[in-house]
Amino acid sequence: MGEILQVTDLTVRFGPTTALDGVSLTLRGGEVHGLLGHNGSGKSTLIKTLAGVNTPESGTVTSNGEDLALPVSPTAARASGLAFVHQGLGLAEDLSVLENIAVVAFDTGRAGQIRWGHEARKAREELARFGVSVRLDTLVRDLPPVEQAIVAIVRALASVEGPPGGRLLVLDEPTVYLPRDQVQRLFDAVRGFVAGGDAVLFVSHRIDEVLTLTDTISVLRGGRLVATEPTSALDERRIVGLIVGRELAAAAPDTHHATGEVAATFDDVAGTVLRGISFTVARGEILGVTGLAGSGFDELPYVLAGARRGAGTVAIGDRRIDVAGLDPRGAITAGIVLIPADRARLGVIGEVSIRENVALPRMQRFFRNGLLREGSERDWVRALVDGFGVLHGGVDREMNTLSGGNQQKTVLAKWLAGDPDLILLHEPTQGVDVGGRFDIYAQLREAADRGAAVVAAGESPEELAELCDRVLIVKDGALFGELRGARVEKHAIVDATLSETPLPL
Repeated sequence: MGEILQVTDLTVRFGPTTALDGVSLTLRGGEVHGLLGHNGSGKSTLIKTLAGVNTPESGTVTSNGEDLALPVSPTAARASGLAFVHQGLGLAEDLSVLENIAVVAFDTGRAGQIRWGHEARKAREELARFGVSVRLDTLVRDLPPVEQAIVAIVRALASVEGPPGGRLLVLDEPTVYLPRDQVQRLFDAVRGFVAGGDAVLFVSHRIDEVLTLTDTISVLRGGRLVATEPTSALDERRIVGLIVGRELAAAAPDTHHATGEVAATFDDVAGTVLRGISFTVARGEILGVTGLAGSGFDELPYVLAGARRGAGTVAIGDRRIDVAGLDPRGAITAGIVLIPADRARLGVIGEVSIRENVALPRMQRFFRNGLLREGSERDWVRALVDGFGVLHGGVDREMNTLSGGNQQKTVLAKWLAGDPDLILLHEPTQGVDVGGRFDIYAQLREAADRGAAVVAAGESPEELAELCDRVLIVKDGALFGELRGARVEKHAIVDATLSETPLPL
């Protein structure tokens, strides 16, 4: 099919920093085009430039054969058929499905009132194209995650002009918050969309998903396009090499460093779904916890950190902690820290500086005679985040200016700086590129080797196999089995989560 979008020699600079350096890209109708790259490689800059947020220094953007004036205005982007679903979806959770879709481009009657009947018919038709049939008065927050993602897609397409066959849908990390068992449903919807002659630019850090869904893959590194190849010509190792500029065959940290000495004991831990699970973590061990969506495995880190209601006890050394009476402040005081999956909402304060975010848990150490010693605080934070490999451009910059991977490293640095006894993680490297992922694994391994108990809850079998010494399987709120030693590999983890036969504990 024909070209829908062509980007030629696009260059974007922010002061002395070149974010995009002469990037050229062609997107064709009927294709899903994958875009991969390290955090800071230029993916977000490219998307924001196409959406009219950034101003390029040079280059051209051609949509359906017509050159767009630069900078691209949001109005021109919509008029040329460009639709965007940004990471996090941007839906209003307390509004209905119909209100979310109609808000971008609604029709009014002669009296200036919204024609809700007309809007409902349009919304129902578009949702049906993607295989979704829901009550339009349902609040978005009550939808399954995959249906929320499809509502965001329908809303984005409702804002653009032009018939099917010439539209480009840009999906930025659309599966980040999706349970893995719902990802295939989204992929089916995307394939149905491009079958009508439209195009999709699929941006993701999940190489396995890009290999599964796309027809063509482009890789950015350091603001430059380093490859565009048919997906069939690539495999994971080749893609990783293109992303980081080197082979990472031996980059995963060694596992199985546990000493046998117990670091923490968990008795009868319960939550909303969890039903009284008990286990131990050894010193030097990283324990993984996984299961299918709804099994309750993902409750565990939040219950143990006092962020959600729970019950049970945790024993660390000679201390016994009552989970039912635990709150986040008490957890931190007890040496328990949480690195959540949704770092933007739960892990950082985006509008304040990197310095303030990192120093927040230990502000008192920088006060003398009632005055904050900002210089000492700044030096300490800079040394800490530099040690974690955070690319920041100055610790007084807002957290929001960091890429997702650098935000995650910053959150990790903030909490690991206090040498906690128990480190709890949910999706440890969600939205983090390959190179950054292994940096985080190494930091967690070092913390475990220093004696911390590390518990990582996650859905990715690849990540659990790379990171963990032992993996617990949770099903219907109860422990269902355990994998250890050579059994900690991705295929065994997938089989265990799907199995109907409990594994030995």
